[in-house]
Parts: sequence; C-alpha cells; structure tokens
Amino acid sequence: MKAIRLHIKQNTANYRREETVNCRMTYPLPPYSTVIGALHKACGYTEYHPMKLSIQGSYGSLKRRLFKEDIFLNSLQNDRGILVKMKNPDMLCSAYEVVATALKAQGNDFDKGITINVANQKLIEEYRFLNRRKKHFDKLKKNVVDKYSAKLKTMKEDKEIPEAEVKAFAKRVKNIKNAYKALVTQKYDIPRSRFKTLTKAPKYYELLCDVELIIHIQSDEKTMQDIVDNIFNLTAIGRSEDFVEVLDCREVDLQQVSKDGAINEDIHIYMPIEYIDDDVLLFQNEEQLPLYGTKYLLNKDYTVVDDKRIFNKIPVLYTNGIAADEGCKNAAVDIIDNKEYLVFMV
Repeated sequence: MKAIRLHIKQNTANYRREETVNCRMTYPLPPYSTVIGALHKACGYTEYHPMKLSIQGSYGSLKRRLFKEDIFLNSLQNDRGILVKMKNPDMLCSAYEVVATALKAQGNDFDKGITINVANQKLIEEYRFLNRRKKHFDKLKKNVVDKYSAKLKTMKEDKEIPEAEVKAFAKRVKNIKNAYKALVTQKYDIPRSRFKTLTKAPKYYELLCDVELIIHIQSDEKTMQDIVDNIFNLTAIGRSEDFVEVLDCREVDLQQVSKDGAINEDIHIYMPIEYIDDDVLLFQNEEQLPLYGTKYLLNKDYTVVDDKRIFNKIPVLYTNGIAADEGCKNAAVDIIDNKEYLVFMV
C-alpha cells in the first residue's frame, strides 16, 4: 500500500480549536482539514483533491501568550474607545482608519473634542458634520413630518371631513415620510455606518513549541506526485507564521501488521474512534491495557448544501503507546530507521 511520508518540524504552531474565543486553544496535532488545506495551497489546487491522512507527532512544550484583539462595540459610542472609519461598513475587519482615540475611561466626547487624541482631522470633521446633519434631520422631522402626522390623526377623528379628503391627505403624509426616510438613509445612515467604535481587549493564545510531525498521505497517483514535486511550496501549517521545515518527503510502502505486532511508544497519534472495535486488536501498550486518551471531533473536508458548508467531522482519539496485533485490519506499519510506526489512514 503506497503512501507519501512527510516528516516536518515547526518551531511554534497554533492549530486553533474553532470553538475557542477568549483563549485561542490549540489542538495538539494539526487537524486533517488544516493539513489538507496546506497541501492544496502548496500544489496550487483550486479544486478539492480527495486524500486520506494519518497524522502523528509530538511537541516539546505548550505556552500561553497575551495579545490584544480589536473588538467592535455593538453601537457607535461618542465617549469611549477608538473611533474608526471602516473601508467597508458591511464587514468588521482590520480595514479601517483610526479617526480619534479617547484618552480617559469616561468623560470624553469625540463630537466636542473633549479629552481625545485626533489621528485624522479630515475624518473627525466628517464625523462631526454628520452629527450636525442628524440634528438638522431631527428638527425637520419634528417641524414637518410629525406635524403632518398629527394633522392626519386629527382629520381621521373629525367625522365631518370627507373620507376621500382624508385618504388623499394620508397618501400625501405617506409620501412625505418615505421621502424623509430616503433622505436620512442616503445622507446620514449610510455615511455614518462607516464609523465604528472599537476597543482593545486582552486575550490569550496557546502556542506549541518544538513541534515534530509525521504525516502519511494517500491519494491518486498524480496527486501524490504533485505533492512530492511541490512540497517545498509548503511554507506553513496552522497560522501563516507557523513556518515548517521539511525534513523528508518520500513515497513509501506501508506494510501490514506482522504477527509480532507493532507499538507506537514515543509519539502521539490521531486514531479514528471507528477503528476501535472488539474485533480489532488494539491495546494501550503491549500489556494490553484499555485504550485511553483525549477525544476530538476533527474537520476533514466539506460539501456545500444550500450555500452552506457541511463539514465531514471525524471522531478521533489523541493517544500514544498503541499496540496492534496481527489481526488489526485498520492499522498499517511504516518502518523509519528500523523502527515501526503504526499508521491509521482516514
């Protein structure tokens, strides 16, 4: 059974667990989808190429590091945080220009210029102009729209006014309201929606150090050859700054588990839980203790249904010291430097 064996090292890595927010926790090994995505990028693929993977490895230590993350407030605040103007008001991202920064915890005022540090004078003037325009629109609503609405209410209560006259006036009031709404939307709501308030909050992320990975890959012959030919285009796995050093990449023949059995002693592996079966001889080390480890639900690939990504999630057991006897049909063996490594392709 042919496969590609990829042996790599990383000084640091964070394989982010997608459900974590305040503390960006990491998986101990990269998920299947992370490796598949990195290989597709290295090969320049724009369409999905099916492949099976086995991922095992180790790391030296785990650290936590502090960073500050931009957090956009739910509404625009005039007295706190950092006033910014978005490049695209429909997307909360890092594409913004800083307008001004509040200098105190309270008592600031971007509109009046109280205890703020202005970063862009042109944009702060635009912000203040929009606030003045809003006051003008509020007066317009009070002096025109609200008065016409009040008059319509009075006309409806007056039984002596013909119904046709009331309906005609109601239509006129509706047109006035629609015109006012369109004016406010175009001249105030849309320009103002580009201004947001953000604050910087301390958060943590976990960082694996001294990572070493052994990844086995199976696919069609052309895809496997593409991976070998383009392996040095593989620059990172995980974050873009999690650079990799490719130590070895070669095609190997995976063997069946021999009658003497095989054991992974010093390295952890993702073992699909579906492979754990009463009929499959898998043990925690050669003493045949029950398997133990940490369960994860890992993304591998996805299909698009109704414009939504439906992920194929693989339940796995992160464990080490697995022993397999000759009857283990779901395991294969790769021999590296005269040492047997169990491989579980999924």
